[in-house]
Amino acid sequence: MSEETIVTDQTSELTPDEATEAKNGSALTRRDFLQHAIAVASGLAIGSMLPGAAKEFLISEAQAQSSLPTCLAPGQTLQKIMEITSHGSGPGKTLKAVLKLLDENKAFLAQGTNGPACNTGQMRYFSGYDATSTAGNRQVWPTASGVPSPAPTLRAGVGDRVEITLINNVNVKNFPNTLDVAEHGQACDQNTTFGQGNTYPGDPMFENPPNCYHGSSSCNLHFHGAHTSPSGIADNVLLNIRPSPRDAKGQPIITEQSVGSIFSKIFMDCEHGHQPMEWKEWPPDWQSLQQKLLVQYDNTTPWMGQSPTPGHPALPLTEQLWYQNEEQIKAHELPQYYIGAFPNCFNIPTWNGQPTSMGQAPGTHWYHAHKHGSTTLNLANGMAGALIIEGDYDATLKSYYQGKGMTITERVLVLQQFCAVLDLLRATATRDLVSVNGQFTPVVEMKPNETQFWRIVNACHEAEIPLNTTAGLKWVQTAQDGVQLDPRNYDPDPSGPTNTSFPVPPRAVKVNGEWLSTGSLAAGNRIDLLVQAPSTAGDYKVTYTANGDTNSTLLFTVRVTGTAVAAVPFPTRDEFPKMPGFLGDIHPPIGMVKRDIHFNTTKTQFSSPTPTPTPQETTGGRNPANAQPPLIPNAPPTQTINGKQFSAEIDQYMKLGATEEWTLFNDTPVGGAAHPFHIHVNPFQVISLFDPTYMDASLATTGVPLRRPWVWWDTFAIPPGGWAKMWTRFVDYTGTYVFHCHILDHEDRGMMQLVNVSPAGTVMTHK
Repeated sequence: MSEETIVTDQTSELTPDEATEAKNGSALTRRDFLQHAIAVASGLAIGSMLPGAAKEFLISEAQAQSSLPTCLAPGQTLQKIMEITSHGSGPGKTLKAVLKLLDENKAFLAQGTNGPACNTGQMRYFSGYDATSTAGNRQVWPTASGVPSPAPTLRAGVGDRVEITLINNVNVKNFPNTLDVAEHGQACDQNTTFGQGNTYPGDPMFENPPNCYHGSSSCNLHFHGAHTSPSGIADNVLLNIRPSPRDAKGQPIITEQSVGSIFSKIFMDCEHGHQPMEWKEWPPDWQSLQQKLLVQYDNTTPWMGQSPTPGHPALPLTEQLWYQNEEQIKAHELPQYYIGAFPNCFNIPTWNGQPTSMGQAPGTHWYHAHKHGSTTLNLANGMAGALIIEGDYDATLKSYYQGKGMTITERVLVLQQFCAVLDLLRATATRDLVSVNGQFTPVVEMKPNETQFWRIVNACHEAEIPLNTTAGLKWVQTAQDGVQLDPRNYDPDPSGPTNTSFPVPPRAVKVNGEWLSTGSLAAGNRIDLLVQAPSTAGDYKVTYTANGDTNSTLLFTVRVTGTAVAAVPFPTRDEFPKMPGFLGDIHPPIGMVKRDIHFNTTKTQFSSPTPTPTPQETTGGRNPANAQPPLIPNAPPTQTINGKQFSAEIDQYMKLGATEEWTLFNDTPVGGAAHPFHIHVNPFQVISLFDPTYMDASLATTGVPLRRPWVWWDTFAIPPGGWAKMWTRFVDYTGTYVFHCHILDHEDRGMMQLVNVSPAGTVMTHK
């Protein structure tokens, strides 16, 4: 995984001296030497990382460990991610957290020719702590520096309130050309490879803003699976929180202490059911601070090589952040640009009992950064964590085992892929490895016969995890995407259930003449499992088969050891948690709106002039009679929805309270990507599907109807060349939000649309 030929502005992976060496084709840069040292220190494979000359260099283990970050060795005992929980008595508790976006040089395992190899890079990450804790008694996560990990787990209950102070203290000097690269005459992050020139976004450019990698030091928060408002300060992914300026000593001027008193006022208003929906509803001191910082940015930022002078900003008016905010203020929108910090607050809704409403499904959800153009890299840096919302579902399961004399162990397993440079910005594209709670192939310990409750989050930026296991372990699925299964879909086969695998995309299985859908772990999906260890001690593998692979890959090992406990059978269907009323099957109204949504990956980047591609060209063939210009070499495919890339304008309008039918098509041919469709705020039910990989072509129009009750999803991988039909209800919340492919490289590069639930439009864009 050598990076000696890369000169990347995107992550400052190379110093200026190293970049010069790389441009001159030097066989060994300082980065190569450091990577060699780290790999030696960690005892991992080195051959795939360095050019031949580098292999001759030696460094002592003591030298390496004394000065450089070291990768975590594979096979360690699974670590528990620190949790921040809600406080108070009875319903209506409050979770108060501080999440700080920081950066440091981290060591992580990457794919090498001969197995995992140690690599390093400057990476952003979330550090967090409980805001109610005192400074002298405060636990801050992560506890270890120099290695990537998930963000802290947030745990609250239905009816609770979540208050998060989000601080952006990224040091932009460590990422010099990715904040607003247009300031430097570039619209997208740049990558230059020795001997090839500009390989991203290409010359001529094959990608254009906003659908390219950019702005990765800005952020916001998305609460994936939360049924909450997409507006204001709740789950608003249209916001852009930029890094804090720094003082003469290099310290950020915006901290949790400097905004604490202001945010206290905002959180108090949130406690009483009010959140700012317009600029005028912010506290005056917050308005004053933000206007000052934004105007200062506009007046001091260079533009395309031109420096500002007093009274004459270099930035064009349309690029000035305060001007853009003012335009949104005039339109009575909450403006999108903020500097240094932002208060997130929302109530986790309890169902009001009305058929026109929904509550929050208790279950396994997650949160992550969602700034367009940087979502992929932010997740690859580890900026994601689990969001556990408790309720009757998990309480019933725990009560069942307590009644059998067992306290069930719960494990939160966050699956991630780590890297500092995205594959399109690397000289050689390789697949990023999948970790569990920040560790590669860790060990989960169980006692013989013990049952544990696993909450698994696929927080990878692209990897699908078709999960399976070896004989011995028994598991049964209890929830999909944070929504419990209907008891009629829960299958605790008392004779000893077979270990159901979790294919990607989900499959329809015919049982007793009816088609049942399986669970799935595409990027963005979650599954809950009750897992029972065998009575025999030993190691049992949990594996997955990556897309395109023929052999399975080890995800983690279950080590059964210690004193056996009494075996407790899985709950029966009668003992399984009852389905909440708002999670019954959707009933379609007369005259229901129907939409066709087409996801597609095509090779359409032509050299100038750009013609309309022929069918032969979009599938990789040529039509000599048309005499089209050649495709741009090395250009990645274009990612589109309904034939176009993300436009930053609203594409779909819905009315509050509407029930709609969407048919999701994957126009990418068989063998291509299974695009995971994800829509914010409201979950949906898939009622039928067609998958050409195992269904007869005669079913291409009708598909197969899935058996009721239908499973609830918020992310569904659409089979290549096939389709899925879903019903959903747009209830409780108005506002503008998004749906997109959860292969985040696809989202950042155009596979996303804006939706608006209300009869009115908006001037809000998402750049």
